[in-house]
Amino acid sequence: MLNRYLILPLGFAAGILSLVGQSDSALSGPQAPEPEIDLAAFLDADAGDPDVDPFKIINESMNFRKEREPDMTAAEFALYERISTMVETNAAFALQLLETMLGDAEEDSAAFDLALGNLYYAEQRIDEALERYHSAVAKYPEFLRGWNNIGMIHYQREEWTEAASGFAKAVNLGDRDAQTFGLLAFSMRQSGNTLAAEMAFMQAMTANPEDPNWIGGLLELYFTNGRHAQSVSLVREMVRLEPQNASHWMLYASLLVTLDRRLEAATQLQIAHQLGVADQAALALLGDLYVNLGLVPEAILAYEAIGKDGDEFGQARLIAYTRSLISEGKLAAARVVMDKLPAASQWPQIKALHFAGAEIATAESDWSTSREAYENILQTEPLNPFALLGLGQALRESGDPDRAIFVFQSALQVSESEHRACMELANLALADRRFTTAVDYLNRADRLEPSSAVRSQIARIQSLVSSIL
Repeated sequence: MLNRYLILPLGFAAGILSLVGQSDSALSGPQAPEPEIDLAAFLDADAGDPDVDPFKIINESMNFRKEREPDMTAAEFALYERISTMVETNAAFALQLLETMLGDAEEDSAAFDLALGNLYYAEQRIDEALERYHSAVAKYPEFLRGWNNIGMIHYQREEWTEAASGFAKAVNLGDRDAQTFGLLAFSMRQSGNTLAAEMAFMQAMTANPEDPNWIGGLLELYFTNGRHAQSVSLVREMVRLEPQNASHWMLYASLLVTLDRRLEAATQLQIAHQLGVADQAALALLGDLYVNLGLVPEAILAYEAIGKDGDEFGQARLIAYTRSLISEGKLAAARVVMDKLPAASQWPQIKALHFAGAEIATAESDWSTSREAYENILQTEPLNPFALLGLGQALRESGDPDRAIFVFQSALQVSESEHRACMELANLALADRRFTTAVDYLNRADRLEPSSAVRSQIARIQSLVSSIL
C-alpha cells in the first residue's frame, strides 16, 4: 500500500510546472526583433502647417491692387502717398498721421481701413487691427486681402474655426495661391473638419506640386484615418522630391511594412543605403526586416553597416535574433548567427551572449555548458532572476538537487523570480517526498499569483499525505 503512494509524488512533481510554471524559453526575457512602426512619428508634429510669416503676409497687403479692390478717397490716397515711404521705417508715426483722418464726417473707405489695420498690426495692436479688417470687408465684401488678413490673425491666435472661415472666403473670392489653400487646410484640420482639410491640401498640392509640406499634411490625415494604401503614392512623391531626406525613406519603408510588403520595404531601405542616406535607424530597420525575411547574411551586413557607434546596437539585435531562433527550436540556424557575432565589449551584449549560449545548451541538454554560462552572468549580477532560475534548472537536470535547492532559494529573494522559484522548490521537495515543504512552497506561490491549478495540486498532495498516514 505504502509503495504505491511513494511513486505518486513524482508524478505530481512532473505535472506542477506543466500546469502553472513558465516555459524554459522565458527564462531570459525578450527575444527577437520585430519592427515597431509608428508612421506619424516620421511626420512633423505640425505636418502641413505652412511655414509662414504672418507679419510679412499682412505687410504685403499694403500694396494696393486695381482689380476687384476698393478705392481710397482722394484725401485718403493723398495722405497714404505721403506716408507710404515711412510705413516700414516709422510705423508708429505713420499710424498717428492716419488716425488724424478719423472722426471726419466722411466715412473711411474699406481700403483705408485695411491700411490702418495693417499699421495697428505692425504696432502689435492686434484687436484694433482685426476690428479694422472686419470694417473693411463689411464695406467691401469682396475685399480678398481683408479676408486673408482676418484669417491670418485668427491663425496666429490658433482660433482655427475663425481662421478657416477667413481663408475660405478668400479662396471663394478667387485666391488660388498654394499658401492660402495650405493655411485653409491646416485650419480646417485643426478645427476637426478633416474632409474639407483633405480637399484643401489637395488644392494646395495642385497649386504647388513641388512643396512636400502639403503632402505631409495630407499624409497626417490619411494616417489618422488608417488610409495606408492611399498613402503610398504620396510618400513615394516625398522621396522623389527630397531623396536626401533619410526620414522620407524610413517613412516609405515603414508604410510598406504596415501594409505587410516587407520585401519591398527592405528593397527601398537597401536603395537608401546605397545612396548613402540611410541613417542608423534605417539600417537597424533594414536588418530587422532581413531577419524577419530569413535573410541572415543580409541582416548581418545591414547591422554591421550601422558603423562604429552602432556596433553594440546591431550586435544586440543579432543576439536577440539568435535567441528567437533558439526558442523556436532552430538550433542550427542559431549557431550560424552566433558564429558570425564579433566579441562583445559592453556588459549588456556580453550578458546577452551568455544567455544565448545557455539557452542553446539547454535546448541540447548540455547542462554543463548551460551551467557555466549562467554562472558567468551571476559573477557580475549575483541576483539576476533569469540566470538564477536557469542555473537552478541546469543543476537539477544534471543530478545536483542540493545545489539546485540552494540556487532556487536565492531566487526566492528576487521578486521577478520568486514565484517560479517556489514552483521549482515544490517540485524538488515532492521528488524527495517532503510533502509539507512542498505544500508550503505551493501556498507561497499561490499567494504571489493565485491559481486554481496550484490549489488543486495542494489539495491532492494533502489528500495523499492523509491517506498515507
